[in-house]
Amino acid sequence: GKLLCIGMNYVDHCTEQNFPIPQEPMVFSKFGSCIIGPDDPIVCDKGLTEKLDYEVELAVIIGKTVPRRFSNQEVVNVEDCIGGYTVIHDVSARDWQMERNGGQWLLGKCGDGFAPLGPVVVTPDAFDPANAGIRC
Repeated sequence: GKLLCIGMNYVDHCTEQNFPIPQEPMVFSKFGSCIIGPDDPIVCDKGLTEKLDYEVELAVIIGKTVPRRFSNQEVVNVEDCIGGYTVIHDVSARDWQMERNGGQWLLGKCGDGFAPLGPVVVTPDAFDPANAGIRC
């Protein structure tokens, strides 16, 4: 599986981070070793980062294959591909994400345990993401 993420997708968060609002989605990923349970501790060595941060995010679980290529005549309803929703903590080493490593986010986002996930998955028919508050 894959864990694909969209960064800087809230204007308030961009302002808070003193980051310009992106014109295109900022896509990054997290490795499978990032995923832990919702009650598992986030273990972080102080020697790794001095700027550990987290934020709650909505996780969209893809339930079936999304076509990678389709013709202009073919209509794909991406909502039909959604299998469910859950919450995820996007844990970050902000110094590695924003100040080091040449501006590449990977090392600041992919620490082991940097993606506590769950505890439940709700199906699309039981959840309206447009009208939901997301909290952990």
